[in-house]
Amino acid sequence: MPTETISGLQGGPAAAPREEAISRFRDGLWEQCGDIVSREVPVLVHTDFAPPKRLWAWPCDLPDLALGHVLLDMGGMGRAASVEPLAETEFRVRLGEQLSRTELPVPSVPAQQLLDAMALFMGSEGLWDDTGCFHRAGILDAGSMRILHRTEDIGRHNCLDRLAGWASRNNVTCSGAVMLVSARVTASLCAKALRAGFRFIVSRSAVTTASVDMAREHGATLVGFARDRETRFSVFEDKAGRVLR
Repeated sequence: MPTETISGLQGGPAAAPREEAISRFRDGLWEQCGDIVSREVPVLVHTDFAPPKRLWAWPCDLPDLALGHVLLDMGGMGRAASVEPLAETEFRVRLGEQLSRTELPVPSVPAQQLLDAMALFMGSEGLWDDTGCFHRAGILDAGSMRILHRTEDIGRHNCLDRLAGWASRNNVTCSGAVMLVSARVTASLCAKALRAGFRFIVSRSAVTTASVDMAREHGATLVGFARDRETRFSVFEDKAGRVLR
């Protein structure tokens, strides 16, 4: 059975959801009540080679978000990188020399173990529970069936940025792991996962024709609709036979 070893979701009071007074219409009636709303803040990312970039994100573990965004979306992948906090929601990311990138073998996973991993990944307590506002992404070590790290954010792309930032700081090579994600895998999300190094992508949600074509072109495995409670998933691309029958 897979285990989750690192959640990566430590946050202080500033990251806690906020209760708002609302008017709710339900079953033909109005009521005055409270509802829990996720916090979202602007995050400013500085580099030495581009104008400052503003992101919108949940205010927790922001250094990983800033670092990962520069690596994945601003051409920094494969280079040494460091992140310096300038303020609570402002960071400078510096890129260094090109690193020699060692590609690890892409793992294979038996079907039931894949469902077990998704059960742990989606079943763990998270910020969605109170707000209905969050996506999540995770890195699964297929050898030990441990979830090495899990991220949550309002934007699905932010989740991958956070994974990449964490992986960079901890010298984790993503090509040797499985990426788990709650969100649909569109072309943009698939491209970002491939840039991070993943070649085995598993989503609880749907995929698109563009993401299937992209996975096929890069020799990646793409699985969608992985839902443990329904004991099912759909393999959209897996020429290498990594999902074991």
